[in-house]
Amino acid sequence: MRIASCLLLSLLASACTHSPAEAAADPVVNPATDSAPLPGWLRTRIADYERQPARQAPSAIWRITHQGAPAFYLVSPCCDQFNPLLDAKGKEICSPSGGFTGAGDGKCPRPMDAGTQATRIWVHPGQAEQDPAPPGLESR
Repeated sequence: MRIASCLLLSLLASACTHSPAEAAADPVVNPATDSAPLPGWLRTRIADYERQPARQAPSAIWRITHQGAPAFYLVSPCCDQFNPLLDAKGKEICSPSGGFTGAGDGKCPRPMDAGTQATRIWVHPGQAEQDPAPPGLESR
């Protein structure tokens, strides 16, 4: 009887823990910056970016609204690089700014919906203080 009770208790206790695979599927929320969960593909990219030197990875990621849907605006680390805008599934929509002219690729002249806010959701740990507004979006 004692062995059966111990076995039952250990089974119940193991059922209450998360496996690493289950934990990876849980949405991650950064309460300091935003309350909406980040998609898994973006969490993976952020982890990769944090392993890269600041001069090679995006300096920041902003969540914006593009044509009524969430989108993610990546700020390139330096000069003459496009700043891509990605949809909620991680597919590149356009590059609203950056490049040699600073005007982006011309594919989305109005990247952020009027009346919506940009929310900075990540800054590369190796970056200095960031601008209060995402570069290339504030004047559009």
